[in-house]
Amino acid sequence: MFENTISTAAAEQFYNRLGIGHDRAEVYEGLAKQQGLAALDLRPGQRVLNVGVGTGKEHLQLQAAVSSAGAAFGLDRSPVMLKLAYSRTGAPLCQADARRLPYASASVDRLFSSYMLDLLAAPDLPGLLAEFRRVLKPGGRMALVSLTEGVDWPSRILVGAWKTAFRLNPLWCGGCRPVQLAALVERASFAPVQREVVTQLGFPSEIIVAER
Repeated sequence: MFENTISTAAAEQFYNRLGIGHDRAEVYEGLAKQQGLAALDLRPGQRVLNVGVGTGKEHLQLQAAVSSAGAAFGLDRSPVMLKLAYSRTGAPLCQADARRLPYASASVDRLFSSYMLDLLAAPDLPGLLAEFRRVLKPGGRMALVSLTEGVDWPSRILVGAWKTAFRLNPLWCGGCRPVQLAALVERASFAPVQREVVTQLGFPSEIIVAER
């Protein structure tokens, strides 16, 4: 795994420019996101946190699943993404750094984060996962979706080309690079940890489901 990636400021600028164009990624990310959402096993009345809300498409589904009896809230670094997500959902959202979550300990039943951990530098990941564990209630569940290593020849070819582009200029890849998170999640004291890889148009995504 590449240890480092673009800076937080560069990532914010990139996704501010990308804006609603980020929805186009659904053609290769949508299937994994849907499986991650389903794995949360959301129920009416629960409190769910979306870390990296993006344009808000998945947040609409979180809201519907917990109903008016629950609460779906979230954060993003990009003010453009937050504006788009709020226009779609009207949800309580905030601009914040995921490495320092502005939420109380043991305050959420479920946590969802898609295509964000593959954007962060490797040294930041243990602290980030500790924050995820901190805000989850005992027995709470999280689902993480990320770009990962290839598992068959089309996905290996795609990831090989992705890594070449990343080495030349990480911004060509939006700062994202393939990660494998299961071992890190286990070391962060989550259990059990389940991992599945889903490919869509040759793009491999890792779905990690774990409980506090």
